Amino acid sequence: MCYGKFIYFTRSETLLCTRNCLLNFSQNASKNVLKYIKETILPSKPKKPISPFLLYVKDISFKIKEEEPGTKYSEILKKASKGWAELNPIEKENFTKQYIKNYEIYTKELKEYNNSLTNEQKQLWEEKKKEYEKSNKEINNKQKNKILGKPKKPPNTYLLYILSKKNEKDPNISFKDWLKSMSISWKKLSNMEKEPYVIKTMKLLSQYKEDLEKWEMKMIHSGHSDVVRLQTLMKYNLHKNEHGNK
Repeated sequence: MCYGKFIYFTRSETLLCTRNCLLNFSQNASKNVLKYIKETILPSKPKKPISPFLLYVKDISFKIKEEEPGTKYSEILKKASKGWAELNPIEKENFTKQYIKNYEIYTKELKEYNNSLTNEQKQLWEEKKKEYEKSNKEINNKQKNKILGKPKKPPNTYLLYILSKKNEKDPNISFKDWLKSMSISWKKLSNMEKEPYVIKTMKLLSQYKEDLEKWEMKMIHSGHSDVVRLQTLMKYNLHKNEHGNK
């Protein structure tokens, strides 16, 4: 029994990890789209200079590659970290001076870059950015909920009735006309005839609420509280405070 629970927990954690990876991919893709929009409106911005340590890495990587061809970058970083820790303070100071010099050049180039931008370019970029962020927010929320496996709200009583009759649809009748006929037939049903659909809706809705609350608790514990309803967050915090006070 315990083994089965462990397997279930492991699978759940693996699934959540996979979903988090998909979510990160989706968010990164969104950032890339915004970056592309910016690049089509504004000229390329000067790049910030690399740190003294990375200047050192760049310097010794050539030597390491010459002496040990095929060395992976991760191995170069390991050797660089060790070498940097043991490096003579005077040599470290040289890399720091180089960084300061590069940063001064960067500051000058950035100032020139900002001065070169026209008001039209700045305004257009701000407008496009706001448009994209507004349209993308709703899409991102839907994508995030889907990727994270949010339970779907069940159909209402009327839709359940329609779904139960879909196999009886005459193929010669258009979908629009069929929906009209379904609407008429639904209105003609007595309360007793509608009752099975009402009961089924209530059962599905009850299960949905239970599944949703479980999902929201999982989201809170996995750091995705932004997709959780306020009422659930309040309930969770209240329970946490009560438990903490005991």
